[in-house]
Amino acid sequence: MRKFLHVMASAAVLLSGSLLAQEFQEGQHFQRIGNPVATPDDKVVVTDGFAYPCGACRRFLPYVGSWADNAPDYVEVEHLPIALQPGWELFVRGYYTALVMGVAEETHEAMFKAVHDERRQFRSFEDIAEFYAEHGVESESFVNTSQSFAVDAKMRQNRNDVRTFGIRGTPAVIVQGKWRVSPNGFSSYDEMLSAVDYLVEREAEALGLTGASEAAQTEETESAEQADEASS
Repeated sequence: MRKFLHVMASAAVLLSGSLLAQEFQEGQHFQRIGNPVATPDDKVVVTDGFAYPCGACRRFLPYVGSWADNAPDYVEVEHLPIALQPGWELFVRGYYTALVMGVAEETHEAMFKAVHDERRQFRSFEDIAEFYAEHGVESESFVNTSQSFAVDAKMRQNRNDVRTFGIRGTPAVIVQGKWRVSPNGFSSYDEMLSAVDYLVEREAEALGLTGASEAAQTEETESAEQADEASS
């Protein structure tokens, strides 16, 4: 029975991929990046372009978060903070400071909630540092780290990436440094992420990653079958 369900699930995935190939079109649902960024050949890198003050990004957060949690093992999700308006660079530097200090992931959702749900005001970097202090990071250490070479280097790379990716609005998703997907042209965030799925699958197939993933899934299914048989 498990083998039958696995075969049916695989067929559904193939059919879904075929339908997506017909549904999503370059230039309409995703844009080609003129000068692609080099990425590893053993994974598909998905970059989440966001801004903490962006209301649409706050609404997108649970969708992209769930998508990332269920992405294939060969997908690596990165966050790219964007400073499209005056004052937003504070949040970009704050994010990279948190990243260098190892607390970016655990405070990511909390910062969104502080800005939009709690409507806190962040007018200076000291306000940013105070937020992270509430999450266990000493304020003075946070401010000092924000002025470090490591954070400055990430800020420079960030500006280069935003310019290369051609991001002019948030949220935006970059797939494998080649494709840019934005909410324009979609009726929902779910539909937007379906386009991301399509691009991820296409890039994974080009790298020969999908076969390895399916083999691992088959092995996991067979192991579960053996465990069921042993317990029956």
